[in-house]
Amino acid sequence: MTLDQIIKIQAIIDKRSVRSDTLELLNEKRYSKSKECMIRYGDMHIDHFIRVFVNNIDDSQIKEYVKKVIVGVFKNGTH
Repeated sequence: MTLDQIIKIQAIIDKRSVRSDTLELLNEKRYSKSKECMIRYGDMHIDHFIRVFVNNIDDSQIKEYVKKVIVGVFKNGTH
């Protein structure tokens, strides 16, 4: 499931439009070493986005916090 798909589902469930800054993030691109091209964040699968995000955080405390939140979301369905 891509970030685009997740955000669309969230908008339906929450009965709210997607924030403009979220849409801007989804349209930003990063270079993919494995694909050797630029890829939109919105086109990324959630697990790949999380891996990229966590691998690019330098502060170990923030990295641990993100991991705990992600684990909590998948275990409990909440954060």
